[in-house]
Amino acid sequence: MKRLTTQSMFAAAVVLLAAGSASAQTLKAEIPFPFAVGSSIMTPGTYQVRVDPSGLGRYVIFQNAATKKSAIVTVSAATPPKDWRTRGDAVVQFQAADGRYAVRHMWSGSDSRAYDFHAPKSAHGDLRTAEIRMSVIKAD
Repeated sequence: MKRLTTQSMFAAAVVLLAAGSASAQTLKAEIPFPFAVGSSIMTPGTYQVRVDPSGLGRYVIFQNAATKKSAIVTVSAATPPKDWRTRGDAVVQFQAADGRYAVRHMWSGSDSRAYDFHAPKSAHGDLRTAEIRMSVIKAD
């Protein structure tokens, strides 16, 4: 009985580690314009983007590689659009309202879920989108 309990605990630990490793990947994005993520305004540059390492996907962290300024924002789970799944590339989508960009959607390229971000609405209804491809830079 003790052996079965030990084996079960070991199997559960392996599953948790595998799930944590899959969700702990760090992505890199080259963002050429200022943008809002949550309540933070970020400058153009190279960003490391990480999804909640617990595997629950409740928040995403954007960190400027040069300045180390970070923004952490809560997200909602969503289904990745079909064209994103077909391409298989990690992508972050921005919405420009009144000339200001804000992070709106993101997908790691491999998760079963994408992430939606709260973004301000346009006062004039002029919405544009921009997509930036991301690359995987490491798996923790």
